[in-house]
Amino acid sequence: MSQLDPKESNPVLDFALNYEYPPYKEQVGADKVVAFGDASHKCPIYVEWRPPCNDACPAGNDIRAWLTTVQQIETKKLNKEEVYRKVWHEVSKTQPLPAVCGRVCPNPCEGGCNRNEKDGSVSINAFERWIGDYAIQHGFEHEKLTDEVRPERIAVVGSGPAGLSCAFQLARRGYNVTVFEAFEETGGMLRYGIPPYRLPRHVIDAEVGAIERMGVEIRCNTVIGKDISLDEIRKKYDAVYLAIGAHKGIRLGLDGEDAENVYTGAEFLNRVHSGEKIDVGDQVVVIGGGDTAIDAARVSLRLGAGKVTILYRRTRNEMPAIDPEIEEALEENIDIQFLTAPIGIVTENNRAVAVKCQRMELGEPDKSGRRRPVPIEGSEFEVPCTTLIPSISQEPEWLDAERYISGRDWLKPKKDWSLEDGVFAGGDAVNLGLVCGAIGDGRRAAESIHAKFTGEFPPVEERRVIKTSDMNLEYYEGAERSERTHLPPDVRVKDGLETEIDQGITEEQFVHEAMRCMSCGLCFDCKQCVSFCPHETIQRFKDNPVGEVMYTKYSECEGCHLCHLICPCGYIQMGGAEGL
Repeated sequence: MSQLDPKESNPVLDFALNYEYPPYKEQVGADKVVAFGDASHKCPIYVEWRPPCNDACPAGNDIRAWLTTVQQIETKKLNKEEVYRKVWHEVSKTQPLPAVCGRVCPNPCEGGCNRNEKDGSVSINAFERWIGDYAIQHGFEHEKLTDEVRPERIAVVGSGPAGLSCAFQLARRGYNVTVFEAFEETGGMLRYGIPPYRLPRHVIDAEVGAIERMGVEIRCNTVIGKDISLDEIRKKYDAVYLAIGAHKGIRLGLDGEDAENVYTGAEFLNRVHSGEKIDVGDQVVVIGGGDTAIDAARVSLRLGAGKVTILYRRTRNEMPAIDPEIEEALEENIDIQFLTAPIGIVTENNRAVAVKCQRMELGEPDKSGRRRPVPIEGSEFEVPCTTLIPSISQEPEWLDAERYISGRDWLKPKKDWSLEDGVFAGGDAVNLGLVCGAIGDGRRAAESIHAKFTGEFPPVEERRVIKTSDMNLEYYEGAERSERTHLPPDVRVKDGLETEIDQGITEEQFVHEAMRCMSCGLCFDCKQCVSFCPHETIQRFKDNPVGEVMYTKYSECEGCHLCHLICPCGYIQMGGAEGL
């Protein structure tokens, strides 16, 4: 990030130039802006950095703003209910499904959190779930960005996280949006892939309902290419967003895979979550190491299987499933056999009765970056089964969308998420990924659709990510991380599919986690600079539009650098600092 340029629009600079405090205005004039980065003047400048939690979030959430808003309950003695509502609206700028994501996201934001170098990351994912649940319980409604009703009509194909996010963002901007959903209910893979013990259906219904109340119409049981063609939709709507997901399981390519008791992981979960009764028998074998494989195994256990075995051809280190889900599967006595690959299926009377397997060892890395499994000669063996569930991957079912692909390829939108003029795409149909990534896809596509009609493009993020080396961690007191509570294994398996395992965090823990945020790269009004300035040249902007931050009376500043050295969050840098 470069130093603030007086020729560019900046809310802090704009405020300073019009501030009604004469001594300060004399120092910050249109022709002399030493306060904001004159390299010849070694005095403090105020620089907002990009926090690593925001940078690591595929949805593009401003997590720092969520957390520091809650801090105002203590720092500014604000009413907590008002603050919670403010946080909810801050969250919903980019995230219409916080109660959903707070349950199923593997929280890459926490991996980026600078607090990891002190006493553990802020429990961001649990924080997100709590505010999502609070909003549901208290009937919070989303806010629109405008009262204007735009003339354009937008069609969204698919009501999974990408489609819902795109529809939500367009409705916020005043568009008339219709969502076409192939299944009987909304949610896509959220409902038909993720088990209710991880994601209760009332949570999906509540957050989708809030989106519908923004004016979004959702038409279920409508298959594009069957009930209505894509050409018909294109004629009736000014833009189309394809978020069809990837609901088709990929097969192993082994003889016997057509047996009546063999299901792909996606097919198995879809049938179960659609209400179909499946007798899995006593010995279920699942093949694969992703989230779908783990879900299929744990669902099978709850359907009455006495023994469930997962076969995975690599080791635990390469397993792509979310780590807590793997841990919970092991706690439930699901047997995971690593370095084991299927090489055949034994069938009798059109039913799979065993899986032929071979032991593997890891060789050189493949295209995915993971070490390639190599067969060990003479290590073949069989694992008996009453149901076999290959869960190695998924792909979209194209129907009318096949015009945008070649062979079995995936949708490949341009940088603006368009496939052609007026047709956009995102989510799992473009690339299998996280729920939060699909939400980010939907928002960015909505911004591109809006720009198509208005020419209003979102600002480009150019701030540098702040590291702990740019901060003063000694200022922050140690504070133990809040962990969620979970039902014990014997209770959660006995209670079946519907009982939620993760019990989340309490309100006290929610506030505690917000207070643990170090506000990396942005003033949080700690007053360290005010207290330590030997000449009392630093004062506060009390009406600043971007928060209550500091300013310096440069006519009295001697450039001692003390404010920079003691600033905990790295917000105060020195004039002429390189690389900012």
